[in-house]
Amino acid sequence: MRQKQLQIHGKKIDANFCIGVENALGFMFTFSQERAKVLCFPSERRISLHMFFVFFPLHAIFLDSRKRVVDYVLLRPFTFYSSKKRAKYVVEIPLSLFRGQVKRDEKTKFIS
Repeated sequence: MRQKQLQIHGKKIDANFCIGVENALGFMFTFSQERAKVLCFPSERRISLHMFFVFFPLHAIFLDSRKRVVDYVLLRPFTFYSSKKRAKYVVEIPLSLFRGQVKRDEKTKFIS
């Protein structure tokens, strides 16, 4: 897991970048809401998420390989969602870190 920042709406948010098995866990069994998580996949595809054993709501922002928003949903605990478009990254941000709305085609940035 690598730590970086992501920039959305001009706001910088600390994030853990997850690869492989870490993608399957996301925020499951976690109570810490101090950092966002960026789930990184090898290629663009439709991505399904479940909120089983996630005890707080979060934003799920689906990004393509150019880091543009292709789908967005506010997920509640114990729900399920499949992206409408293909994505390479999913940014999971707890509501305690970000209260804004996200629009399709909005550009985001990963900062080292």
